[in-house]
Amino acid sequence: KQWYQRRVAITAGVQKILIKALMQLPKPDYVLCRAQLSQDLIDDPVIKKIDAVATLLETCQFAELWTSVTQDEIFAMKGFKESVREFVIHVIKLSYKNIERDFLVQMLGPLSGEEEFEVILRVNSWVLEGDSVFIGHKEEMVESKEIVEKMSIDVVQPLLAIR
Repeated sequence: KQWYQRRVAITAGVQKILIKALMQLPKPDYVLCRAQLSQDLIDDPVIKKIDAVATLLETCQFAELWTSVTQDEIFAMKGFKESVREFVIHVIKLSYKNIERDFLVQMLGPLSGEEEFEVILRVNSWVLEGDSVFIGHKEEMVESKEIVEKMSIDVVQPLLAIR
């Protein structure tokens, strides 16, 4: 009986650690923690749920993610929804220039109301234009880099000679 109680406590701790690691996305914390698990922990039904949510996050299936997360008490951890929303915002910034308002709301998950949506727009410098939200120019995110050749033409010339 004592062994069983210790096992349950260890499994509950691992579940919390995995959820905390998931909250760190896009950092690789979750993958690193998950790789340390034994097969019997991987087979735990709650850890399988956490894996399923991780898969939804990593494959950007945000609508399904929010449905899954709001239905399961294990994801009620303080700060979880906010962390997931920050990851979603990160992905949106990388992926979109413009996005439909309704689709954006769906991706952001359950909001407390229109005011929270407007705060998200303002904090991220997104602009609501009718039924669309302007996220930003992707050109601003591209960094130019000067390439300096370190090989002289004399070294390359014999290789380029056409016979």
